[in-house]
Formats: sequence, structure tokens, C-alpha cells
Amino acid sequence: MINVVCDNCEHLFEVDEAGTDGKVSCPECGDVNRVEAETAQDATNRAAAPHEKGLPPDHGPEQDICVIRPAMFRAHPFRGVLLVTLGIGGVVLAFLAAATDSVGGWLVWPGLLMMLGAAAWWLAWYVSACLMVKLRISNKRCIRREGIIRRHTSEVLHNHVRNVEIKQSFVQRIFDVGYLGISSSGQDGIEIEILDIPRPNRVKALIDEYRDM
Repeated sequence: MINVVCDNCEHLFEVDEAGTDGKVSCPECGDVNRVEAETAQDATNRAAAPHEKGLPPDHGPEQDICVIRPAMFRAHPFRGVLLVTLGIGGVVLAFLAAATDSVGGWLVWPGLLMMLGAAAWWLAWYVSACLMVKLRISNKRCIRREGIIRRHTSEVLHNHVRNVEIKQSFVQRIFDVGYLGISSSGQDGIEIEILDIPRPNRVKALIDEYRDM
């Protein structure tokens, strides 16, 4: 069996090489695709590289490899320090105010407000940065999903990836986070964009394992 990606609808399906006669119709849209003969050695080499590194092979059923979400504190360390300082400052202020006499007891309320503000800030940051956006990588494709109630999805097959773009500032290089953009050969521009990806070069190397380089 060999894998074929339809030239028209990009549907992935398997066919028996012996019965193709060089051409095969897509079961999804009916488009006729040309199938090049693949030697046994070619098939072995194609499947061995990811498998030898403990990754799922690029043939057979689709298997999830990982789900990556944007980083929070390592992507915005100064914001993280401010958030932690606000929370700890509120705890310390409330504790000291509660331990003193009635003269300074009123300071417990600003301390509680600081703690609640830090918690609300962290929750809003976590939802917008980590729950709203994620990148799922399988042995067949990359899928970017955004939203919780309303969803927006973009995907690119590994075989169609034309370019993987990484952008990192000096601070981002120190904390190993950055911007990741994926473009395919079938579309103009960048189809998948995601900010604050942890270890973007590792993500690119993972995608390269399944690309038609």
C-alpha cells in the first residue's frame, strides 16, 4: 500500500501500488491522480527515519505526536515578574495588616484586592494565551485551533509545507520562545501563525521529519 494526496482536494488515501497502473481516482472528489512507482527500498527509507527516532511513521493511520500551547511566563518574563510581585505583595500586606492593631487593620482590604487582581490577571492571561490557541502536530499535518466557544481552524499537510518561519528577539532567544509561521506550496502567504511557541526550533525539526525535503 502507498499513500496518495489528491492534487485537487488534498484528500489523503491509500492504494495498492500493484493495481494502480500509474493512475488512481480520488475516492473523495473523483479526480484522477498520477502515481509514481515506489521501490521497496524507497518505502523503507521513507518510513524508517521518523520511526528510528521514536516517532510515528508517516504512513498508515494518523497519529497525534504532540499538542503545543503558547508559553506564558517564559514568553513575557517582565509581565510574569510583575504579576508574581503583585500577588506576593498582596499576601504580605494582608498578613501584616491582620497581625497589627486596629490602626493598620484597614490595609487588609488593599492586600486582598491586590491578591484578587493578581488572580484575575493570571486567569485572563492563561485563557487568552494557553486555552484559546493551540498547535496540534500529527504524523500527517499541523493543525492550529483558536477559540473555545467559536472555533477557527487552519491546517497544512506536512507533504505540502513549503516554508517554516521562526522569529525570535534577543530576549526570546534567551528563554527559547518565538513566532512560528507555516506556509504551504498550494497557498500564497503564511497559513499557520502562532506566537510565543516554546522551543520553536524543535517544533520546526519535528515538522521537517515528515516534510518532502
